[in-house]
Amino acid sequence: MKIESITVFENIVGLILAVFIIFQITPSTHVCKEFNKPVYILLALVFIVVLFLTLHPIIGILFLIYFYQLLIHGKQDSVYKKNQTMKSLNPEKEIELEEVVIHNSNFARIKNKDEDQDTKVVPVLEKLMV
Repeated sequence: MKIESITVFENIVGLILAVFIIFQITPSTHVCKEFNKPVYILLALVFIVVLFLTLHPIIGILFLIYFYQLLIHGKQDSVYKKNQTMKSLNPEKEIELEEVVIHNSNFARIKNKDEDQDTKVVPVLEKLMV
């Protein structure tokens, strides 16, 4: 009778962990950040070893996968906030410096097709050398 009750308990825990993993159900980001501290990581690893020894090894593997998802979720939130802060500090420019210089100068003027058709290009290097 005891073996059947343990098997039912293992099945329920395994099913709950599998649902959490498949549907990516994670607690709030504050809790995930707390799990990223070394003390909680060590406690989770000890808990995983206890799960491997007392329950079925698949339960330990499922908990290991879920704990890994918690760690990744906690780190992604800080990276996302950092990226948003960097984007707010460095807004994208609509026009670059080179484009401003080209628009404001006559040196890089591009001729229109309809403008001044009789323009000729003549080398001036020989005249400058004399």
